[in-house]
Amino acid sequence: MTPRTVLVTGAAGRVGGQLLPGLTDVALRLLDRRAPDETYGGEVLLGELTDRDLLARAMAGVDAVVHLAGEPSPDADWADLEAPNVDGFVALLGAAQEHGVRRVVYASSVHAMGRYEAEGRYPIDATWAPAPCCPYGATKAFDEAIAGVFAHRNGVSTIGLRLGATEPEPYAARQLPGWLGPDDLRQLVVRALEADVHTGVYAAVSANTGGRWSLDTARDDLGYRPALDSADWADVVEDDGVGMTTCRRP
Repeated sequence: MTPRTVLVTGAAGRVGGQLLPGLTDVALRLLDRRAPDETYGGEVLLGELTDRDLLARAMAGVDAVVHLAGEPSPDADWADLEAPNVDGFVALLGAAQEHGVRRVVYASSVHAMGRYEAEGRYPIDATWAPAPCCPYGATKAFDEAIAGVFAHRNGVSTIGLRLGATEPEPYAARQLPGWLGPDDLRQLVVRALEADVHTGVYAAVSANTGGRWSLDTARDDLGYRPALDSADWADVVEDDGVGMTTCRRP
């Protein structure tokens, strides 16, 4: 089912700026701490996810949510992650349930599976148990777990997308295996909004040569057909000294 009205949280962020041009066929409501540079005709609400009155206004009349808000840094400490990545998401799921929102598509991260990459266990299957490599990845693993609980107990359809390096172009060698380009991001989110799936968590990367995440379940369940390949930038990206890995070892 194609939603009519979609709430996008974190709409002014880096990922939101790449996604919004792909959501022009629906009515948009955009929530963030600041207004996006381009609203694409959407209504803008400003504030924090933990503001329950604001969440109630944001959810009213919404068919689906694309949740991108949160602290995005893999190097962040738990103290900076708990409120935006854990408390905010729980509040959002509760508000979605209360207002009868059909589906929540939310940004998880490849860092929720980062230990498999660090151990060289490729291709990483989306159905394996989470194995976060850092506190940021642990918050995303929690988000996947609580989203599954809401889907199981409360009827809210939840689709988690383990985003890779979501950039217009990869700019460092470490991003090549897990890059997610804008066209593939837009396609995947639209597929996740429309798919006949109640709940699940999926790898969200492009069709990268030498990629380390299996896209089988995203292809089978969501109909995702990535078209971009980071190999097109392999000869021009910066050698950042980290190597071809997402998660930095301590």
